[in-house]
Amino acid sequence: MKQNKKVVKNYIFNTSYQLLAIIVPLVTTPYISRALGADGIGIYSFTYSVVSYFVIFSILGTATYGSKQIGILQDDPIGRSKKFRDILTFRLITTGSALVLYIVYVMLFAKHKGIAYIQAFYLLATLIDTSWFFTGMEDFRRIALRNYAIKLLNVAIIFIFIHKPEDLWKYVLMLAGLTFLGNLSIIPFLKDYLVSTKGYKPNPFADFRVILQLFIPAMALQMYEMLDKTMIDVITHSAAQNGYYEQSNKIVKMALILVTALNTVLLPKSSKAYAENRIDNMQDFMYKSYRFVWFLGTPLMFGIIGTANVLVPVYFGKGYEPVVQVLSIMSLLFVPIAINSTTSTQFFISTGRQNIYTYCVLIGGAVNVALNALLIPRLMANGAGIASVAGEVVIMICMLAYVAKYRFFGISKIFTLCAKYVVAGVIMLGALMFAAQHLPLRAWSLAAMIAGGAAVYFIVLIIEREYFVLYGISTAKSFVKKKFGVKNG
Repeated sequence: MKQNKKVVKNYIFNTSYQLLAIIVPLVTTPYISRALGADGIGIYSFTYSVVSYFVIFSILGTATYGSKQIGILQDDPIGRSKKFRDILTFRLITTGSALVLYIVYVMLFAKHKGIAYIQAFYLLATLIDTSWFFTGMEDFRRIALRNYAIKLLNVAIIFIFIHKPEDLWKYVLMLAGLTFLGNLSIIPFLKDYLVSTKGYKPNPFADFRVILQLFIPAMALQMYEMLDKTMIDVITHSAAQNGYYEQSNKIVKMALILVTALNTVLLPKSSKAYAENRIDNMQDFMYKSYRFVWFLGTPLMFGIIGTANVLVPVYFGKGYEPVVQVLSIMSLLFVPIAINSTTSTQFFISTGRQNIYTYCVLIGGAVNVALNALLIPRLMANGAGIASVAGEVVIMICMLAYVAKYRFFGISKIFTLCAKYVVAGVIMLGALMFAAQHLPLRAWSLAAMIAGGAAVYFIVLIIEREYFVLYGISTAKSFVKKKFGVKNG
């Protein structure tokens, strides 16, 4: 029970920390979409996609590898301090090199040079990022609390300084600059975990092969997401189409954090369980994670489809009508991405099977890029959305086929877990579609649909006596009894 409470607590803190990185722009999106327009959003999206290539190469596989290794060395102060210095030195070398190459690219080739130079702050932020260490130590509270003030500052800056399309550079500087400040703000907490390793000389390339194995799938996953935006710009020559894709992707990625954040919390635990040969514990973590995927992923998928016709015009304003179709298509990403995140993080990475993970991701990435080339000329942003969904489904099939072959855990059980959630989700979708036909395009209508849809979903799950809902109700009752001294009978 104590272990479950720690997982829940870490999940809440980890979710809030990651969510803040995206939720603040989403809260301000109705204002920004009107102030900057689809073209301004498209320029930001394109230039960000380019700097992201350099960020990916500067990180390599150190984020995942670092979290895993620090998780294993949690109880070894000297060992984790040495490993931290090894990984940090490695990242300083790779990020410094990437920063120099990016500046050369901007000077010689970049479109929108002024905006591109400002995006370099993302590389500076990567240079000082140590969040992977705190993840490995399962210290999500400090990361979250320190960043709340930074993100609130984000909101204030937007409404004070950004009012028209010409303020695009201010918007980009704010996003990139505050990412840098957010990473800087958690550095002082390192002293609580690091000890002196006098005489130790960092060996940054000692685990280069393993880091590279983790880098390739991470690169493929992020690269083909960035390639979607780059290919839309190159093929359609339309900043607006990139804007439609960016807005849809932003909503989906924000909601996905709720579904996938549990995997970040459980990675150190799964790695440690496997290292100590506690396979039953590891499998238990995985099945709970898959159940959680269906529990949250299903209503998010059906919910976005059911509300898209109201959400887009109310949330983004005029000029974003094509986002309705793009968003509906990309909502299909929730389940495959979440299943892939669970399988890769808690099985392939925890057990050291990075090569198979890489193989699956490269196949899915190739499918995505090929379909982009085929579909974007005809369907534009919609085509990029379809290609993304197809790529993730292919990755899911490849990974689960491997797991099934070696019978590490039951694949059929993953999908039998979904029955109650799908039933509840379909009933919720029907209610939302009915409401969308009869409610006006107003903010209160959207709020009512979200609240009503959630109520329908959870009522059906209560009737079905679903595991997470019953656990939540039981936990709430225990809290009330403990807090207010309520006794049974």
